[in-house]
Amino acid sequence: MIIGKGLLACAFGPYLEQRSDIVVFASGVSNSLETRLEEFAREEALLRERLDTEARRFIYFSSCGITDAAPNLTPYMQHKRAMEALVLSASRGLVLRLPQVVGKTNNPHTLTNFLRDHILSGQHFKVWSSAERNLIDVDDVATIGVQLAIDLSPEPAIVSIASTHSKLMPEIVEIFERVLGKAANCSYVLKGTPMIIDTAQAESIGKKLGIDLGVGYIERVIQKYYGSRIEDDPDTSLSPADRA
Repeated sequence: MIIGKGLLACAFGPYLEQRSDIVVFASGVSNSLETRLEEFAREEALLRERLDTEARRFIYFSSCGITDAAPNLTPYMQHKRAMEALVLSASRGLVLRLPQVVGKTNNPHTLTNFLRDHILSGQHFKVWSSAERNLIDVDDVATIGVQLAIDLSPEPAIVSIASTHSKLMPEIVEIFERVLGKAANCSYVLKGTPMIIDTAQAESIGKKLGIDLGVGYIERVIQKYYGSRIEDDPDTSLSPADRA
């Protein structure tokens, strides 16, 4: 059963939409810059309602940005942590923590769409030179996530699905410049921290499925979704979500 209609819901649909024993909750707050309490309350109410099911597994998507060492969590991250606890309180809850998910979407609030549009338009943007980010292909999230839901024992669990190597933001900008064939109009700010993710479990499952999450993965994902130049002028009136 799939709850939601967005990028993740569409990716998991072909695998699970006809199965009642696994529920995928993909209808939560997706904008990491969200601060409105009513939006957080809406997700919580729907989540509590949908948790009341006899399914063998209940999958909830959270963020790799939530760690015990992460200081000063944003309202979005605080909300996600609270929802994680709610899901894990159910005996069948499976929390999949994700980094920046990449797929075919017009959502302007994604890091990769922001970079593509600003580089192609020539619009200036700032980059945090010490910040690391991690990318994951939505197709790989679905393939690995479904396998985890099937393979893992039904006890509550948290698993991160991400590339084994996070990259500094300047490196990601350089990859986009190569893929798009155009230099970025950006300046660098000495801010940001490393992004440390435990990917051992996802990497192990990925290898069994023929998915290589190792060195070179992030560049392959960017090439897959952004290698073909879009002829239309990009929309430059974007929110700077996650641009750092």
